[in-house]
Amino acid sequence: MITGVILYENGTLVVEFPCKAYDLASNLGSIGVRTPASELSAYGTEQIEVKLAANEPVGELILSKLRDGDTLSGVNLACQEVNRVCPFGYEEFLDMLGERPQEPYNRYAFYKSFETLPSSTAEGVKFILEETRRYRTTMENYALVCKAAEDEEYSQPGDEDLER
Repeated sequence: MITGVILYENGTLVVEFPCKAYDLASNLGSIGVRTPASELSAYGTEQIEVKLAANEPVGELILSKLRDGDTLSGVNLACQEVNRVCPFGYEEFLDMLGERPQEPYNRYAFYKSFETLPSSTAEGVKFILEETRRYRTTMENYALVCKAAEDEEYSQPGDEDLER
């Protein structure tokens, strides 16, 4: 989703986000970085250079939303959450956010009627996290409606006669 290159003194670390939090800390330590990822700016510091590049459109979205206060662990968490709520691909999530105007149709439009949460007004990583929550809730609502319709279909009046 996102590739990070972290340069510190004579060490270089290439990391793929998302990754395990422990691995991120361990890998930062391997090049001498003692600053926790939760305190290390996604844009780096005077001593630690951080370069982030997207490997796919959803990574571009995450990078475009980053703000000065965001950290490397925040970037990692955002990537983890997007992966968690989009196990079958990112198309609907990107359509929900209106990030792909070149597409001929909006795949998320079908699910819009199942939304119960408003769009996020936050910025940075917090925006991504709130939007993943909105997306997950919408998809859960859709699944509940489908399950209820399926249950209703299989419990039509007269089914008792079929069991005899």
